[in-house]
Amino acid sequence: MIKLLGQRRAIAAVLAATIQFISMSAAESANKPRPEFADSPLPVEVQSQLIRAGKLMKSGKYDKAKPMVLSILEGANDVPKCLAIAQYTEPYAFPMMDVRRQCCNKALSLCASEDDYLLMALKARRYNFFEITRESMGKLIENAKTVSALYNLAKKAHEVSLNDLAHLAMERATTGLKPQDWLIYAENCKALGMDDLLRKALKKMIDERDDVQDLCDLARIIQRYGMRDEVRYSLRKALDKISPDLATATSEMQEISEVARELNEPDIKTRADFFVKKGGYMMKQRGMAADAERKARAEREQQSLDDARKQDSQREAGFQDGKTAPPPPPAPPSSEY
Repeated sequence: MIKLLGQRRAIAAVLAATIQFISMSAAESANKPRPEFADSPLPVEVQSQLIRAGKLMKSGKYDKAKPMVLSILEGANDVPKCLAIAQYTEPYAFPMMDVRRQCCNKALSLCASEDDYLLMALKARRYNFFEITRESMGKLIENAKTVSALYNLAKKAHEVSLNDLAHLAMERATTGLKPQDWLIYAENCKALGMDDLLRKALKKMIDERDDVQDLCDLARIIQRYGMRDEVRYSLRKALDKISPDLATATSEMQEISEVARELNEPDIKTRADFFVKKGGYMMKQRGMAADAERKARAEREQQSLDDARKQDSQREAGFQDGKTAPPPPPAPPSSEY
């Protein structure tokens, strides 16, 4: 009898331990997030409420589910929670679109940082709420007060595939640039793959220069961007800006020819070489004409000197023979009135 009583007590103890373990496991599973809420910012009790609303949505009872979801939304106090609620309604597409829109609108009103607005723009675009996307992007541009802030915004937007926002930020940055800042701007455009803005920046730099040497140096810089049209534009402008002085123009054309050779622009090199040869020939002809003029002037001066000496000799000879010296030649008429 005692042995039987001990067995019963042992069985009861095992049953009690099993029941306690099952209860603890049930409690843990109740507090554990569901798979659909993995990494969710929503607390477990809110997840349970959404699951109940989800059952109604699966049954097509959207009129009953919407008030439940909106009630949950009222308690959301930050952007991630609002967007997590919106994400839960994604599988139910159009019938829950108005609820998702309200989630996004509330999330937009709670945005407090650049990352919040970027997240908001991404989610709103995913849901085709373009007016919310546009407002988020506008806030981001408005809050970027400096050129460096706009550069950073463009890089972040590019990283998350908000390319239109990145483009808008780079366009806005041009309003605060100084002439010496355009090269840095071009480097940022190149890094972000914005060839249209890069072309505008390079053209702006070319238009601001009128010195031949500066234009040649700029053509060398542009070459590394692979923008041949802008390289040629810089060299052609250099051809148009040569000095009116023949010697200086010939030297400048020699520089243009050298740059065109380096950058593989044979037609521009041919034009520059032609002018260099023509300029050299013209300077040679001018030099020869100047030498001939100097020689002729020296001969005239020498002839005048010889004539004067001859006249002096004749006067001295007549004076020695007792003759009256011939009068000196009349003075040239005065140019003064």
